[in-house]
Amino acid sequence: MRDIVVILPGITGSVLQKDGKDIWAVSGQAAWQALRTLGDSLQWLKMAGDDPDAEYLDDGIKATRLVDDAHLVPGLVKIDGYTTTARLITDYFEVISGDIREDKPANFFKFPYDWRRDNRVNAKILKKYLDLRLKQWREYTGIKDAKVILMAHSMGGLVSRYYLEVLQGWRDCKALITFGTPFRGSLNGVNFLANGYKQQFLDLTEVMRSLPSVYQLMPIYKMLKIGNEYHRIAEAPVKLPYIIKERAENALKFHREIEDAVNSHKNDAAYHQSYKIIPIVGTKQTTFQSANFADGQLTVSLDLPTGIDSLLGDGDGTVPYLSAIPIELSSEYRETYIPGQHGSLQNNDKILGQLLERLKGMQVQGLGDIRDPFYVEVSPKAAEQPAICLTLDDLYLADEAIEVRAKILNTDRDNGQLKAKIEPVSGEGKSLNVDFEEQNGEWVLTLGDLAQGLYRLKVQTEKTGAQAPIPVSSLFEVVK
Repeated sequence: MRDIVVILPGITGSVLQKDGKDIWAVSGQAAWQALRTLGDSLQWLKMAGDDPDAEYLDDGIKATRLVDDAHLVPGLVKIDGYTTTARLITDYFEVISGDIREDKPANFFKFPYDWRRDNRVNAKILKKYLDLRLKQWREYTGIKDAKVILMAHSMGGLVSRYYLEVLQGWRDCKALITFGTPFRGSLNGVNFLANGYKQQFLDLTEVMRSLPSVYQLMPIYKMLKIGNEYHRIAEAPVKLPYIIKERAENALKFHREIEDAVNSHKNDAAYHQSYKIIPIVGTKQTTFQSANFADGQLTVSLDLPTGIDSLLGDGDGTVPYLSAIPIELSSEYRETYIPGQHGSLQNNDKILGQLLERLKGMQVQGLGDIRDPFYVEVSPKAAEQPAICLTLDDLYLADEAIEVRAKILNTDRDNGQLKAKIEPVSGEGKSLNVDFEEQNGEWVLTLGDLAQGLYRLKVQTEKTGAQAPIPVSSLFEVVK
Protein backbone atom coordinates (compact mmCIF):
# COMPACT_ATOMS: atom_id res chain seq x y z
CA MET A 1 0.00 0.00 0.00
CA ARG A 2 1.54 3.28 -1.14
CA ASP A 3 -0.87 5.48 0.78
CA ILE A 4 -1.90 5.93 4.40
CA VAL A 5 -5.26 4.42 5.42
CA VAL A 6 -7.16 5.63 8.48
CA ILE A 7 -10.34 4.14 9.99
CA LEU A 8 -12.58 6.57 11.90
CA PRO A 9 -15.42 5.16 14.03
CA GLY A 10 -18.81 6.71 14.69
CA ILE A 11 -20.19 8.15 17.91
CA THR A 12 -19.54 5.82 20.90
CA GLY A 13 -17.02 3.90 18.75
CA SER A 14 -13.90 4.80 20.77
CA VAL A 15 -12.94 3.54 24.21
CA LEU A 16 -12.73 6.40 26.72
CA GLN A 17 -10.52 6.28 29.80
CA LYS A 18 -10.30 8.52 32.85
CA ASP A 19 -6.98 8.51 34.66
CA GLY A 20 -6.09 5.20 32.99
CA LYS A 21 -9.38 3.45 33.83
CA ASP A 22 -11.95 2.51 31.19
CA ILE A 23 -15.19 4.42 31.66
CA TRP A 24 -16.59 3.66 28.20
CA ALA A 25 -15.55 0.26 26.88
CA VAL A 26 -18.61 -1.72 25.85
CA SER A 27 -16.98 -3.83 23.15
CA GLY A 28 -18.86 -7.12 22.90
CA GLN A 29 -21.05 -6.21 25.86
CA ALA A 30 -24.70 -5.43 26.31
CA ALA A 31 -25.50 -2.00 27.72
CA TRP A 32 -26.74 -3.52 30.97
CA GLN A 33 -23.35 -5.20 31.46
CA ALA A 34 -21.54 -1.92 30.91
CA LEU A 35 -23.72 -0.19 33.47
CA ARG A 36 -23.23 -2.98 35.99
CA THR A 37 -19.46 -3.00 35.42
CA LEU A 38 -18.85 0.72 35.19
CA GLY A 39 -21.71 1.94 37.35
CA ASP A 40 -21.74 5.60 38.31
CA SER A 41 -18.46 6.21 36.48
CA LEU A 42 -20.51 6.59 33.29
CA GLN A 43 -21.74 9.90 34.67
CA TRP A 44 -18.16 11.17 34.35
CA LEU A 45 -18.85 11.31 30.61
CA LYS A 46 -21.18 14.26 31.12
CA MET A 47 -19.66 17.48 29.78
CA ALA A 48 -19.84 20.91 31.38
CA GLY A 49 -18.23 22.59 28.37
CA ASP A 50 -15.75 22.09 25.54
CA ASP A 51 -12.48 23.94 24.93
CA PRO A 52 -12.01 24.11 21.13
CA ASP A 53 -8.25 24.64 21.50
CA ALA A 54 -7.52 21.77 23.89
CA GLU A 55 -6.53 18.32 22.63
CA TYR A 56 -7.60 16.91 26.00
CA LEU A 57 -10.13 18.35 28.42
CA ASP A 58 -9.29 18.86 32.08
CA ASP A 59 -11.73 16.11 33.09
CA GLY A 60 -8.95 13.55 32.54
CA ILE A 61 -10.84 11.63 29.83
CA LYS A 62 -8.96 10.39 26.76
CA ALA A 63 -9.80 8.17 23.79
CA THR A 64 -7.40 5.22 23.71
CA ARG A 65 -8.57 2.69 21.10
CA LEU A 66 -11.52 1.70 18.91
CA VAL A 67 -14.45 -0.33 20.19
CA ASP A 68 -13.76 -3.14 17.75
CA ASP A 69 -16.75 -5.37 18.53
CA ALA A 70 -20.54 -5.00 18.55
CA HIS A 71 -22.12 -2.46 20.90
CA LEU A 72 -25.17 -0.21 21.13
CA VAL A 73 -26.67 2.77 22.92
CA PRO A 74 -30.41 2.01 22.71
CA GLY A 75 -32.33 4.63 20.77
CA LEU A 76 -29.23 6.41 19.48
CA VAL A 77 -26.78 4.07 17.77
CA LYS A 78 -25.79 0.43 17.35
CA ILE A 79 -22.52 -0.59 15.73
CA ASP A 80 -21.40 -4.08 14.75
CA GLY A 81 -17.72 -3.32 15.30
CA TYR A 82 -14.77 -2.44 13.05
CA THR A 83 -12.66 -5.61 13.08
CA THR A 84 -13.92 -6.79 9.68
CA THR A 85 -13.29 -3.37 8.15
CA ALA A 86 -9.72 -3.36 9.44
CA ARG A 87 -9.07 -6.84 8.06
CA LEU A 88 -9.97 -5.62 4.59
CA ILE A 89 -6.76 -3.60 4.76
CA THR A 90 -4.48 -5.90 6.73
CA ASP A 91 -5.44 -9.13 4.92
CA TYR A 92 -5.17 -7.84 1.35
CA PHE A 93 -2.47 -5.16 1.45
CA GLU A 94 1.05 -4.91 2.80
CA VAL A 95 0.78 -2.25 5.47
CA ILE A 96 2.57 -1.23 8.64
CA SER A 97 0.07 -0.78 11.45
CA GLY A 98 0.72 1.98 13.93
CA ASP A 99 -0.63 4.33 16.57
CA ILE A 100 -1.36 7.68 14.94
CA ARG A 101 -0.05 9.50 18.03
CA GLU A 102 3.29 7.62 18.05
CA ASP A 103 6.36 8.92 16.25
CA LYS A 104 6.94 5.78 14.14
CA PRO A 105 6.62 5.21 10.37
CA ALA A 106 3.36 3.41 9.55
CA ASN A 107 0.56 3.61 7.00
CA PHE A 108 -2.45 1.98 8.64
CA PHE A 109 -4.11 3.64 11.60
CA LYS A 110 -7.29 3.51 13.62
CA PHE A 111 -8.21 6.96 14.89
CA PRO A 112 -9.86 6.84 18.33
CA TYR A 113 -11.31 10.17 19.36
CA ASP A 114 -13.34 11.62 22.21
CA TRP A 115 -16.73 11.28 20.53
CA ARG A 116 -18.39 13.46 23.16
CA ARG A 117 -16.73 16.58 21.84
CA ASP A 118 -17.37 19.08 19.06
CA ASN A 119 -16.39 17.44 15.76
CA ARG A 120 -14.34 20.53 14.93
CA VAL A 121 -11.96 19.63 17.77
CA ASN A 122 -11.46 16.06 16.61
CA ALA A 123 -10.92 17.26 13.04
CA LYS A 124 -8.11 19.53 14.27
CA ILE A 125 -6.53 16.64 16.16
CA LEU A 126 -6.83 14.44 13.07
CA LYS A 127 -5.07 17.08 10.98
CA LYS A 128 -2.30 17.52 13.54
CA TYR A 129 -1.34 13.86 13.49
CA LEU A 130 -1.98 13.17 9.81
CA ASP A 131 0.33 16.04 8.86
CA LEU A 132 3.05 14.41 10.96
CA ARG A 133 2.46 10.81 9.90
CA LEU A 134 2.14 11.57 6.17
CA LYS A 135 5.38 13.56 6.12
CA GLN A 136 7.08 10.76 8.03
CA TRP A 137 5.71 8.06 5.68
CA ARG A 138 6.83 9.93 2.57
CA GLU A 139 10.34 10.30 3.97
CA TYR A 140 10.49 6.68 5.16
CA THR A 141 9.34 5.16 1.84
CA GLY A 142 10.48 7.76 -0.66
CA ILE A 143 6.92 7.84 -2.08
CA LYS A 144 6.61 11.60 -2.41
CA ASP A 145 3.05 11.48 -3.77
CA ALA A 146 1.65 9.21 -1.02
CA LYS A 147 -1.72 10.44 0.20
CA VAL A 148 -4.38 9.68 2.79
CA ILE A 149 -7.40 7.39 2.37
CA LEU A 150 -10.05 7.86 5.06
CA MET A 151 -12.60 5.14 5.83
CA ALA A 152 -15.23 6.64 8.12
CA HIS A 153 -18.33 5.19 9.72
CA SER A 154 -21.27 7.43 10.62
CA MET A 155 -20.12 10.52 12.59
CA GLY A 156 -16.51 9.75 11.70
CA GLY A 157 -17.40 11.06 8.25
CA LEU A 158 -18.33 14.46 9.74
CA VAL A 159 -14.95 14.66 11.48
CA SER A 160 -13.31 13.77 8.17
CA ARG A 161 -15.27 16.32 6.17
CA TYR A 162 -14.34 19.18 8.49
CA TYR A 163 -10.69 18.15 8.28
CA LEU A 164 -10.82 17.89 4.49
CA GLU A 165 -12.82 21.00 3.64
CA VAL A 166 -12.42 23.58 6.40
CA LEU A 167 -8.89 22.60 7.47
CA GLN A 168 -7.66 22.06 3.88
CA GLY A 169 -6.90 18.36 4.33
CA TRP A 170 -8.04 17.79 0.73
CA ARG A 171 -4.55 18.72 -0.44
CA ASP A 172 -3.17 15.48 1.05
CA CYS A 173 -6.14 13.15 0.59
CA LYS A 174 -6.94 10.63 -2.15
CA ALA A 175 -10.36 9.38 -1.02
CA LEU A 176 -12.98 9.57 1.70
CA ILE A 177 -15.10 6.42 1.99
CA THR A 178 -18.14 6.91 4.22
CA PHE A 179 -20.46 4.27 5.67
CA GLY A 180 -23.80 5.83 6.54
CA THR A 181 -22.45 9.28 7.42
CA PRO A 182 -25.32 11.67 8.28
CA PHE A 183 -24.10 14.58 6.14
CA ARG A 184 -27.49 16.26 6.62
CA GLY A 185 -28.29 14.77 10.03
CA SER A 186 -30.41 12.02 11.57
CA LEU A 187 -33.72 12.04 13.41
CA ASN A 188 -32.39 9.62 16.04
CA GLY A 189 -30.32 12.38 17.61
CA VAL A 190 -33.35 14.67 17.85
CA ASN A 191 -35.50 11.93 19.36
CA PHE A 192 -32.85 10.98 21.90
CA LEU A 193 -32.31 14.57 23.03
CA ALA A 194 -36.01 15.41 23.29
CA ASN A 195 -37.40 12.16 24.66
CA GLY A 196 -34.58 10.01 26.04
CA TYR A 197 -34.93 6.23 25.78
CA LYS A 198 -36.60 3.84 28.24
CA GLN A 199 -35.06 5.73 31.11
CA GLN A 200 -36.46 3.40 33.74
CA PHE A 201 -33.70 1.00 32.76
CA LEU A 202 -30.88 2.75 30.95
CA ASP A 203 -30.24 6.36 31.80
CA LEU A 204 -27.50 7.74 29.62
CA THR A 205 -29.91 10.46 28.58
CA GLU A 206 -28.44 13.29 30.67
CA VAL A 207 -24.94 12.37 29.57
CA MET A 208 -25.87 12.38 25.90
CA ARG A 209 -27.78 15.65 26.20
CA SER A 210 -24.58 17.35 27.37
CA LEU A 211 -22.53 16.37 24.30
CA PRO A 212 -21.88 18.82 21.42
CA SER A 213 -21.45 15.87 19.05
CA VAL A 214 -25.03 14.67 19.54
CA TYR A 215 -26.31 18.09 18.50
CA GLN A 216 -24.15 17.93 15.37
CA LEU A 217 -25.99 14.73 14.39
CA MET A 218 -29.34 16.54 14.19
CA PRO A 219 -30.89 17.25 10.75
CA ILE A 220 -29.89 20.50 9.07
CA TYR A 221 -32.89 20.63 6.71
CA LYS A 222 -36.49 21.62 7.42
CA MET A 223 -37.99 18.49 8.95
CA LEU A 224 -39.73 19.72 12.13
CA LYS A 225 -43.43 20.37 11.61
CA ILE A 226 -44.99 23.03 13.83
CA GLY A 227 -48.54 23.79 12.81
CA ASN A 228 -48.55 23.77 9.02
CA GLU A 229 -44.91 24.72 8.46
CA TYR A 230 -41.59 22.87 8.57
CA HIS A 231 -38.53 24.30 10.34
CA ARG A 232 -34.93 23.41 11.04
CA ILE A 233 -34.37 22.40 14.65
CA ALA A 234 -31.96 25.31 15.18
CA GLU A 235 -34.50 27.77 13.77
CA ALA A 236 -37.60 26.54 15.59
CA PRO A 237 -39.78 29.50 16.67
CA VAL A 238 -40.71 27.74 19.95
CA LYS A 239 -38.80 26.19 22.83
CA LEU A 240 -38.29 22.47 22.25
CA PRO A 241 -38.07 19.98 25.14
CA TYR A 242 -34.50 19.39 26.37
CA ILE A 243 -32.96 20.91 23.22
CA ILE A 244 -30.80 23.94 24.00
CA LYS A 245 -31.23 26.43 21.16
CA GLU A 246 -27.72 27.87 21.41
CA ARG A 247 -26.18 24.40 21.02
CA ALA A 248 -28.48 23.61 18.12
CA GLU A 249 -27.48 26.86 16.39
CA ASN A 250 -23.78 26.10 16.88
CA ALA A 251 -24.30 22.59 15.48
CA LEU A 252 -25.97 24.02 12.36
CA LYS A 253 -23.07 26.46 12.03
CA PHE A 254 -20.67 23.48 12.03
CA HIS A 255 -22.40 22.07 8.94
CA ARG A 256 -22.58 25.47 7.26
CA GLU A 257 -18.82 25.92 7.73
CA ILE A 258 -18.26 22.72 5.74
CA GLU A 259 -20.74 23.81 3.07
CA ASP A 260 -19.12 27.26 2.78
CA ALA A 261 -15.67 25.69 2.45
CA VAL A 262 -16.88 23.39 -0.35
CA ASN A 263 -18.37 26.37 -2.19
CA SER A 264 -15.16 28.37 -1.80
CA HIS A 265 -13.25 25.62 -3.65
CA LYS A 266 -15.52 25.51 -6.70
CA ASN A 267 -13.11 27.45 -8.91
CA ASP A 268 -9.96 25.77 -7.61
CA ALA A 269 -8.62 23.38 -10.28
CA ALA A 270 -6.29 21.67 -7.80
CA TYR A 271 -9.24 20.92 -5.51
CA HIS A 272 -11.19 19.24 -8.30
CA GLN A 273 -8.21 16.97 -8.99
CA SER A 274 -7.87 16.04 -5.32
CA TYR A 275 -9.82 13.56 -3.23
CA LYS A 276 -13.01 11.74 -4.16
CA ILE A 277 -15.89 10.99 -1.81
CA ILE A 278 -17.33 7.48 -2.03
CA PRO A 279 -20.54 7.39 0.06
CA ILE A 280 -21.98 4.01 1.06
CA VAL A 281 -25.74 4.52 1.46
CA GLY A 282 -27.85 2.02 3.39
CA THR A 283 -31.38 1.57 2.04
CA LYS A 284 -34.73 -0.16 2.46
CA GLN A 285 -34.81 0.03 6.26
CA THR A 286 -37.52 1.72 8.33
CA THR A 287 -36.07 5.18 9.04
CA PHE A 288 -37.45 8.28 10.74
CA GLN A 289 -37.80 11.15 8.25
CA SER A 290 -39.43 14.04 10.11
CA ALA A 291 -40.72 15.24 13.47
CA ASN A 292 -43.82 17.00 14.75
CA PHE A 293 -44.10 19.38 17.69
CA ALA A 294 -47.52 19.85 19.26
CA ASP A 295 -48.85 20.29 22.80
CA GLY A 296 -45.32 20.51 24.18
CA GLN A 297 -44.34 17.09 22.79
CA LEU A 298 -41.88 16.27 20.00
CA THR A 299 -42.58 13.04 18.13
CA VAL A 300 -40.64 11.54 15.24
CA SER A 301 -42.34 10.20 12.13
CA LEU A 302 -41.68 7.99 9.11
CA ASP A 303 -43.35 10.59 6.87
CA LEU A 304 -41.19 12.75 4.62
CA PRO A 305 -41.47 16.51 5.05
CA THR A 306 -43.80 18.08 2.51
CA GLY A 307 -42.03 18.92 -0.73
CA ILE A 308 -39.33 16.23 -0.57
CA ASP A 309 -39.46 13.66 -3.39
CA SER A 310 -41.09 10.44 -2.21
CA LEU A 311 -38.24 8.45 -3.79
CA LEU A 312 -36.08 9.73 -0.93
CA GLY A 313 -38.28 8.16 1.76
CA ASP A 314 -35.76 5.50 2.64
CA GLY A 315 -32.67 4.93 4.76
CA ASP A 316 -30.55 2.55 6.80
CA GLY A 317 -32.70 2.56 9.93
CA THR A 318 -30.74 5.47 11.44
CA VAL A 319 -29.65 7.82 8.65
CA PRO A 320 -32.19 8.88 6.00
CA TYR A 321 -31.29 8.16 2.37
CA LEU A 322 -31.12 11.87 1.56
CA SER A 323 -28.74 12.53 4.44
CA ALA A 324 -26.12 9.92 3.54
CA ILE A 325 -25.20 11.85 0.37
CA PRO A 326 -23.12 15.06 0.63
CA ILE A 327 -24.99 18.12 -0.60
CA GLU A 328 -22.60 18.84 -3.48
CA LEU A 329 -22.85 15.24 -4.72
CA SER A 330 -26.65 15.30 -4.96
CA SER A 331 -26.51 14.95 -8.76
CA GLU A 332 -23.21 13.09 -9.15
CA TYR A 333 -24.58 9.52 -8.71
CA ARG A 334 -21.26 8.51 -7.16
CA GLU A 335 -22.72 6.74 -4.14
CA THR A 336 -23.05 2.98 -3.70
CA TYR A 337 -26.37 1.67 -2.41
CA ILE A 338 -26.81 -1.41 -0.26
CA PRO A 339 -29.97 -2.66 1.48
CA GLY A 340 -28.68 -2.79 5.03
CA GLN A 341 -28.79 -1.43 8.55
CA HIS A 342 -26.66 1.48 9.68
CA GLY A 343 -24.52 -0.32 12.24
CA SER A 344 -23.51 -3.11 9.86
CA LEU A 345 -22.73 -1.27 6.61
CA GLN A 346 -18.98 -1.29 7.32
CA ASN A 347 -19.04 -5.11 7.61
CA ASN A 348 -21.23 -5.94 4.62
CA ASP A 349 -19.47 -8.56 2.47
CA LYS A 350 -20.77 -7.19 -0.83
CA ILE A 351 -19.71 -3.63 0.01
CA LEU A 352 -16.29 -4.71 1.25
CA GLY A 353 -15.73 -6.71 -1.92
CA GLN A 354 -16.43 -3.62 -4.02
CA LEU A 355 -14.24 -1.45 -1.80
CA LEU A 356 -11.36 -3.90 -2.10
CA GLU A 357 -11.36 -3.41 -5.86
CA ARG A 358 -11.60 0.37 -5.48
CA LEU A 359 -8.67 0.38 -3.05
CA LYS A 360 -6.62 -1.74 -5.43
CA GLY A 361 -7.41 0.72 -8.19
CA MET A 362 -6.21 3.61 -6.03
CA GLN A 363 -2.78 1.97 -5.83
CA VAL A 364 -2.41 1.44 -9.59
CA GLN A 365 0.30 3.49 -11.31
CA GLY A 366 0.26 4.65 -14.93
CA LEU A 367 -3.34 3.87 -15.87
CA GLY A 368 -3.62 7.24 -17.60
CA ASP A 369 -0.73 6.29 -19.88
CA ILE A 370 -2.71 3.31 -21.17
CA ARG A 371 -5.87 5.18 -22.08
CA ASP A 372 -7.66 8.37 -21.18
CA PRO A 373 -9.10 8.74 -17.67
CA PHE A 374 -12.71 7.78 -17.33
CA TYR A 375 -15.48 8.04 -14.79
CA VAL A 376 -17.97 5.37 -13.82
CA GLU A 377 -21.34 6.64 -12.68
CA VAL A 378 -23.42 4.52 -10.34
CA SER A 379 -27.02 4.66 -11.45
CA PRO A 380 -29.66 5.50 -8.85
CA LYS A 381 -31.45 2.37 -10.09
CA ALA A 382 -28.91 0.41 -8.07
CA ALA A 383 -31.14 1.25 -5.13
CA GLU A 384 -33.95 -0.80 -6.70
CA GLN A 385 -32.26 -4.16 -6.20
CA PRO A 386 -34.18 -6.81 -4.22
CA ALA A 387 -34.01 -5.97 -0.54
CA ILE A 388 -35.10 -6.95 2.95
CA CYS A 389 -36.52 -4.18 5.13
CA LEU A 390 -36.01 -5.07 8.79
CA THR A 391 -37.83 -3.50 11.76
CA LEU A 392 -36.97 -4.25 15.39
CA ASP A 393 -36.34 -2.46 18.67
CA ASP A 394 -32.87 -1.83 20.03
CA LEU A 395 -33.85 -3.00 23.51
CA TYR A 396 -36.42 -5.48 24.84
CA LEU A 397 -37.39 -5.35 28.51
CA ALA A 398 -38.67 -8.23 30.62
CA ASP A 399 -42.35 -7.54 29.96
CA GLU A 400 -42.02 -6.93 26.21
CA ALA A 401 -42.61 -9.38 23.40
CA ILE A 402 -39.56 -9.85 21.18
CA GLU A 403 -41.06 -9.22 17.78
CA VAL A 404 -39.18 -8.67 14.53
CA ARG A 405 -40.89 -7.61 11.31
CA ALA A 406 -39.55 -7.73 7.77
CA LYS A 407 -40.64 -7.00 4.22
CA ILE A 408 -39.16 -8.24 0.95
CA LEU A 409 -39.00 -5.39 -1.57
CA ASN A 410 -38.42 -4.91 -5.31
CA THR A 411 -38.98 -8.50 -6.42
CA ASP A 412 -41.83 -10.74 -7.55
CA ARG A 413 -39.60 -13.81 -7.42
CA ASP A 414 -40.46 -16.64 -5.05
CA ASN A 415 -37.57 -16.43 -2.60
CA GLY A 416 -38.88 -19.12 -0.28
CA GLN A 417 -39.04 -18.86 3.49
CA LEU A 418 -37.53 -15.87 5.30
CA LYS A 419 -35.00 -17.15 7.82
CA ALA A 420 -33.27 -15.66 10.84
CA LYS A 421 -30.01 -16.58 12.51
CA ILE A 422 -29.63 -15.23 16.04
CA GLU A 423 -26.24 -15.34 17.75
CA PRO A 424 -25.34 -14.09 21.24
CA VAL A 425 -22.63 -11.44 21.32
CA SER A 426 -22.68 -11.43 25.12
CA GLY A 427 -24.51 -13.15 27.93
CA GLU A 428 -25.53 -16.80 28.21
CA GLY A 429 -27.87 -17.02 25.24
CA LYS A 430 -27.72 -19.76 22.63
CA SER A 431 -27.59 -19.52 18.84
CA LEU A 432 -30.93 -19.98 17.11
CA ASN A 433 -32.04 -20.61 13.54
CA VAL A 434 -35.73 -19.77 13.17
CA ASP A 435 -38.24 -19.03 10.40
CA PHE A 436 -40.46 -15.99 10.00
CA GLU A 437 -44.20 -16.40 9.46
CA GLU A 438 -45.90 -14.57 6.62
CA GLN A 439 -48.76 -12.38 7.85
CA ASN A 440 -50.75 -9.87 5.79
CA GLY A 441 -48.01 -9.11 3.29
CA GLU A 442 -45.08 -9.00 5.69
CA TRP A 443 -42.96 -11.45 7.63
CA VAL A 444 -43.17 -11.67 11.43
CA LEU A 445 -40.87 -13.39 13.89
CA THR A 446 -41.90 -13.72 17.53
CA LEU A 447 -39.24 -15.09 19.82
CA GLY A 448 -39.69 -16.93 23.07
CA ASP A 449 -37.84 -16.32 26.29
CA LEU A 450 -34.26 -15.28 25.48
CA ALA A 451 -31.51 -14.97 28.04
CA GLN A 452 -30.41 -11.42 28.76
CA GLY A 453 -27.58 -10.11 26.64
CA LEU A 454 -26.63 -8.57 23.31
CA TYR A 455 -27.60 -10.47 20.14
CA ARG A 456 -26.70 -10.27 16.46
CA LEU A 457 -29.56 -10.97 14.04
CA LYS A 458 -29.04 -11.97 10.40
CA VAL A 459 -32.05 -12.28 8.09
CA GLN A 460 -32.02 -13.81 4.61
CA THR A 461 -34.26 -15.66 2.20
CA GLU A 462 -34.28 -19.42 1.82
CA LYS A 463 -33.40 -19.16 -1.86
CA THR A 464 -30.09 -17.43 -2.53
CA GLY A 465 -28.25 -16.30 -5.64
CA ALA A 466 -27.83 -13.16 -7.72
CA GLN A 467 -31.59 -12.45 -7.86
CA ALA A 468 -32.16 -12.91 -4.13
CA PRO A 469 -32.28 -10.01 -1.64
CA ILE A 470 -29.01 -9.26 0.13
CA PRO A 471 -29.00 -10.55 3.74
CA VAL A 472 -29.51 -7.87 6.41
CA SER A 473 -27.94 -7.82 9.88
CA SER A 474 -28.70 -5.88 13.04
CA LEU A 475 -28.24 -5.92 16.82
CA PHE A 476 -30.69 -6.01 19.71
CA GLU A 477 -30.48 -6.37 23.46
CA VAL A 478 -32.57 -8.32 25.97
CA VAL A 479 -32.79 -7.19 29.59
CA LYS A 480 -34.43 -9.09 32.43
